[in-house]
Amino acid sequence: MSLHCERDRIGQHDDGAPFERFRLRNSAGMQVDIIDYGATITSIRVPDAATGEAVDVVLGFDDPAQYLKPHPYFGALVGRYANRIGQARLELDGQTFHIPPNEGPNALHGGPDGLSFRRFEGTLFETPDRVGVTLHYQSPEGDMGFPGALEVAVHYSLDEDNQLSIDYDAQSSKPTVVSLTNHSYFNLRGDGDVRDYRFQCHASHYLVLDEQSIPTGEVAPVSNTPYDFQAPALIRERARIESEQLMRAGGHDVALVLDRPGTDRPQATVIDPQSGRRLEVFTDQPSLQLYTGIGLDGSLNDARGRRIEAFTGLALEAQQFPDAPNHAHFPSTRLAPGEHYRQHTRYRLTF
Repeated sequence: MSLHCERDRIGQHDDGAPFERFRLRNSAGMQVDIIDYGATITSIRVPDAATGEAVDVVLGFDDPAQYLKPHPYFGALVGRYANRIGQARLELDGQTFHIPPNEGPNALHGGPDGLSFRRFEGTLFETPDRVGVTLHYQSPEGDMGFPGALEVAVHYSLDEDNQLSIDYDAQSSKPTVVSLTNHSYFNLRGDGDVRDYRFQCHASHYLVLDEQSIPTGEVAPVSNTPYDFQAPALIRERARIESEQLMRAGGHDVALVLDRPGTDRPQATVIDPQSGRRLEVFTDQPSLQLYTGIGLDGSLNDARGRRIEAFTGLALEAQQFPDAPNHAHFPSTRLAPGEHYRQHTRYRLTF
C-alpha cells in the first residue's frame, strides 16, 4: 500500500446532512481519520510492532454524532482563540471586545460556540510525497464577539515518514486576534495512564497562572518546578514536586514557553516505555500547552466502550500564549487585513 486518501459519508449532522470523513493512509500502515465537523481528528491508527494489529493512539469516538454532544474538544481545531482569554474580554486598537464566557467568567477556546463546533468544507489533495485534506470555514463578522470576518483553512497531510502535518492559514476583513491549534489527546499505547510517559520539551520557562488558570503575565523559569522537562523525565515524577499552580490544577496543565520555536528539530518528545512508541512535536509556535487530561471525568466512553478518565489522554497544543491580547509584553496575536495568520505543526510517530 502506498500513500492513499479517500472520502466517504458517515452518519448525519443535526440538519440531516451527512458527515464527511477523510481518511489518509501510508505504506507503513498509519491511518488518520478526520471529519468535517470541527475539522476534527477522530482517529490515528498505527500498527503494533509485535502483532501488526492497528492501535488508535488518540481519544475519540467511532460514531461521529458523538461529536455533536458536549465533549472536551477531542481532536478538534480550536479557535478563534485557543486556550483562555481572561474575563472574556480583550482590547484591540483602543476598542474592547467581549466573548461569551464558557469557563466561569473567562472564555475558553474561542467561546461556547467556537470553530470546534462548525462544519468545514473539505477537499482532498495528493502530491508526490504526501496526501491530505484542506478544510475551509468562513467565520462571520462578530462571530463569538471577535472583530472581522475570518476565513480559515487548515491543511492536514500525511507522509511516508509517519508525519502528520497541520498547516493553518487565516485572513481577516478587519483587525482581529487569532490563535488556532489542534486538541488531540494522545495515548500512545491505546490505554493506560499518560503520567507514565517520559517527556522532554525544549522550554526553559513557563507561564504562571492565577486561581482561574489565567496568565498573571509572569514568565518564570522551569528550574525546580514540576514543569522542568528540559531533560527527559517521567511526568509522574515531576508531578511529585510541590507547586501551588500544579495543586490547583490537579496535574499538568501549563503553557511551556519554547526556547527556539521552529520546525528544524522536535520541540517536544513523548515516549511510552511500555509500547516503545515515540511522538515528536515540531512547531513554529511560541508555546506548547501540556495537558494531562485532568478534566476527563469518566462520563464518556471511547470507541471501544471504555470510560475516558483523568490522565488517559495527553494533549500537546502548539499555540500562541493564552490571554496574549491582555498582556502587552506577550507575543502579538494581532492579524490585520491583508495579512495571513500562518502556523505549522507536525506530529511524527515512531512505532
